[in-house]
This record gives sequence, C-alpha cells and structure tokens, in this order.
Amino acid sequence: MTPITSEALRAALTAPFVPGEALDLTQRQVTGPVDLCGLSLSGFDLSGSVFEHNLDLSGATCLGLTWLKACHFTAGLRGMESVFGHDLRLDGSDIYGDLNLRGAEMCGTFVLDDATLDGTTDLRDVQALSSLSCARAVFRGDVDMSGAECLGGVWADSACFESHVKALQTEVHGRTWLRNMRVGGPSPRHFQTQLVTYGYLWD
Repeated sequence: MTPITSEALRAALTAPFVPGEALDLTQRQVTGPVDLCGLSLSGFDLSGSVFEHNLDLSGATCLGLTWLKACHFTAGLRGMESVFGHDLRLDGSDIYGDLNLRGAEMCGTFVLDDATLDGTTDLRDVQALSSLSCARAVFRGDVDMSGAECLGGVWADSACFESHVKALQTEVHGRTWLRNMRVGGPSPRHFQTQLVTYGYLWD
C-alpha cells in the first residue's frame, strides 16, 4: 500500500485527460478528505485503495474510467450530479458511511457486485446509460433509487437488501434479473412492483 495525500491525488486526477489512458493509482492509502467537487478528472484506477476520510465527487466530470474496485471507504462516497463518462466500478468495495450518487449520470456500466454498503444508498434520479449490476452486494442501510433510469438493464442476482428498498418509478430498459434477491424490509415482489420495466424480467 502506497501512501498518497489528498492534495497529491487531486493533482494527479486533474492532469490533462488522454483518451484511452487511465492513471494507475492502485493500492493507495489516501490520507485526508478528498474534495473533487465540480472538477474535470482524467481516467483512473484506484482499485484496492483505502480512503481514510470521505471522497466527494459531487458535480465532477469523470472523462475516462472511474475504477474504485475493492476499495475501503471509511467515511462514505458522494457523487451527486456527477457525470461518469465511462464505467463506474465499485465492485468488491466496503463503503462505511453513506453512498450518495443522486442525479449522477453513468455513460458506461455501474457495478456494485460483491460490495458491502454499511450506510444509506441514495441512487435517486440516477441515469445509467448501460447496465446497473449489484450481484451479491449487501446493502445494510436503506436504499432509494426512485426515479432512476437504467437503460441497459439491472442485474441483482443474490443481492441482499437488509433494510428498506424504494424504487418508485424506476425505469429499467432491457433485462431485469432479480433471482435469489433477499429483502429484509418489504418483499422482493413489492420491490418488483415499483419498477417500470421495458424488457424481460426474471425473479
């Protein structure tokens, strides 16, 4: 694990974007809160990193890959109204604190497979232009994805929602896979009836 300050990380991520390239910043120990609000960011891979404080991407434009696979977030992750120009990958991450991506736009895949989310998850009004996948993810707090649009389908095989799930008027275009999903609050059938689906549904 390589230590990096929040200032050094900010400087690296705001370097000029080169299409087709992504900064290799894997396995970093990020000290200090990271405020990237409203900035244009290069593509990056921070997989396997530990964030000792909060990471705030609110209003940022991520021009390339946004890979945060198998990361440890000590104080949550914020990205309200952000634009992710390619994949947003949080698969295998542990997120302590809240995940707030309200109003964000994902132009690539949005992946939460095998993640553990300890706080609330706010995905209201998210636009996922590709698929949203949360297979085997564990959501310990309330989840709200009301008004979201998933244009490439939803894959929630074996996802575990330990608390309340709200998905009023969530539109899913393409495949909706809810098999083996567990919900601690309302039943999976109640979750399904909140969705507006425009493709095949498996539950």
